[in-house]
Amino acid sequence: MRLMLTVLTMALLTGCATVNESSSYGHMCGLHPYCGVTVDLEIIKGAADDNAGAMSALTPFAVIDLPFSFVADTLILPYTIFHMKSADE
Repeated sequence: MRLMLTVLTMALLTGCATVNESSSYGHMCGLHPYCGVTVDLEIIKGAADDNAGAMSALTPFAVIDLPFSFVADTLILPYTIFHMKSADE
């Protein structure tokens, strides 16, 4: 029970990459499908570099956030595609 509560608390405190990238605050990957997942994967891959620095501290949060970002990105996929088409015109 304690482990479940800890995991839930960490998930809520991490903030969702999808929400960050879909709002005006996110500028890492622009507006494309599964942008939140892309940001989480970039953080995870970046932690493997020798000079990762603070990026390595964010890796556990990105790993926890990854499945939540996948679900959120899937839910807002129609919104993302609609706005991608509007930007192309």
